[in-house]
Amino acid sequence: MPSSQRPAGLTAWRKNEGDESSTSIRRVLTHFGLELRPRNPALSRVRVDLAMAGAEIDLTALPRPAHGIDLTLRALMAGAAVRVPADWRVWWRFRGIGGMGGDGRVQRTDDEHAADLRIHARALFGGVGVEAG
Repeated sequence: MPSSQRPAGLTAWRKNEGDESSTSIRRVLTHFGLELRPRNPALSRVRVDLAMAGAEIDLTALPRPAHGIDLTLRALMAGAAVRVPADWRVWWRFRGIGGMGGDGRVQRTDDEHAADLRIHARALFGGVGVEAG
């Protein structure tokens, strides 16, 4: 297993599911970095739990999804960068202490159901950045 996907322990190992070719991916990570570049056009869900770690999730290799992709991020003293194709519409909800924002080129939508990517983020002293690729 590459160091970018090394589990934090036995519990994390059991919760890590799928790979970059899967339709559903889950990662639990502490103290390391994660680079995730899904490539399955049928991807529907990604869940990443971070503690004192960082993640880079690059979705630019995917075509526009027919029904949208749900990305759930939970961060404890951690951060994540999400890169999407320039023409995708992104919806997000952020709760917690920290922040979330786009790079100014991201097409943000208020319509959760029309979004190509739906981000559900919770953070305690963490943040999420979304950028158009």
